[in-house]
Amino acid sequence: MPTEPLYQTTARPEVIMRNNQTYIFQNGLTIITPIDPARDIHQLYELLSGIGNNINKQETIRFQAMKTLHFARWFIIEGAADAAGNAFGNSLAFATDFDGNPHEHLLELLQTSGPGIDQIYGFCKGYPPNGSRSPETVVNYFLSHSQKNQLLWSCVRGGTVEQLLGEEKLRQAIQTILKTQQGKLDQLNPEEIRNLIKNYIAQQPDLRWALQKRASPKLEWKIQYYGKLVFRLLSLLLLSPVLVFLFIPFWVFVLSRIFEKRDERKEREKIQPKAIRKLVEKEDHIPMNQLTIYGTIKKPYWYRLTTLKIGLWLFATNGTYRSNKGKLSGIETIHFARWCIFNQGKNVMFLSNYDGAWEIYLSQFIDRSAAAMNLTFGTTVGYPPVRNLFWGGAFDEQAFKIVVRKNQYPSQVFYSAYPYSTAKNQLNNSHIRKGLNGESKESCEEWLKRL
Repeated sequence: MPTEPLYQTTARPEVIMRNNQTYIFQNGLTIITPIDPARDIHQLYELLSGIGNNINKQETIRFQAMKTLHFARWFIIEGAADAAGNAFGNSLAFATDFDGNPHEHLLELLQTSGPGIDQIYGFCKGYPPNGSRSPETVVNYFLSHSQKNQLLWSCVRGGTVEQLLGEEKLRQAIQTILKTQQGKLDQLNPEEIRNLIKNYIAQQPDLRWALQKRASPKLEWKIQYYGKLVFRLLSLLLLSPVLVFLFIPFWVFVLSRIFEKRDERKEREKIQPKAIRKLVEKEDHIPMNQLTIYGTIKKPYWYRLTTLKIGLWLFATNGTYRSNKGKLSGIETIHFARWCIFNQGKNVMFLSNYDGAWEIYLSQFIDRSAAAMNLTFGTTVGYPPVRNLFWGGAFDEQAFKIVVRKNQYPSQVFYSAYPYSTAKNQLNNSHIRKGLNGESKESCEEWLKRL
């Protein structure tokens, strides 16, 4: 049966989806700046809380004006210290997930919210003073305080903010048409229904981008990407005799037990002094939440830090080459996640943006990644006792959840560009689009079920 226009629409401007022309990568910044002890930290709390409590109405930081920003958060770190109790001073942490490169991202932040940034960072040491302040000096200030992400993972790889919001709009438009044309569609087979949908989309200037495929990464990126994988695999293969017969047994079964027993005898639990009530008050206002965990790396640092970096290297390899289809270690509710080590290798931070309730999210980690949690979190003070790096620890569910709560920081500011769009929805929307532009390998019947 031939397709025909469903109905005429008024003229709308053509929408050009940028990542149809150029593949755009997702990135993350973790910026930690020292707070000036001469300034009143309570005033900074008030300023940030005022922004966070009115995230969609305040004008201090114009998040919605930023076209490349997925998530942003600000939180104050008080009482940071190493395992020996040496204090680092109070800091302000700023973390963003965005499209493109950091320099352009920070310029966009200043172009949209420069006065607000000046107001916030006037509380921090070394922020460029009025006389020498310019977009470039401020960007350089931020980049000089940027921490390396040991792991950075995004749910929809190559999925820009523009694309994710556009594909949500696409799905809603298709569902509306299917609902209004129900009587007519009952007479068509699945392929005819899809053709009718494609014909409708082709008429919509603000939706017809969905009939095109996204751009692919450049050849140079693919060579580098798979080259790193080959290098890692070859390194493991060449080192495997040493690793299997010498390094792993000695590291896991000898050194680990020596230091784990020492922990059980000598270490006291150290936690950041934040009331759990403040954490709970900020959760579940929308279907999406954020998790900010700060930990103090145990002594001896050479052993714990090496173990942590090996664990994060393995975790990052898994996230880059295996868990890259929307599920991180089998967990399908995470939008972005990262680990970073800071304060001269004495502290570690885990940040994530996820869907659903805190209890369920932590239970998923325990069910699917308890050993991985032990290898990473197990290097920090106060973590439930671990045996030989992988066992114990997170397998004690209640003890694991208690220590996460105790080491969790509330974010004074948390922004999401799509607060009501879950990771599952976004992946489903992506598959719907692929069914229109020819990328999908699903049958027409399977594709229609996604609607």
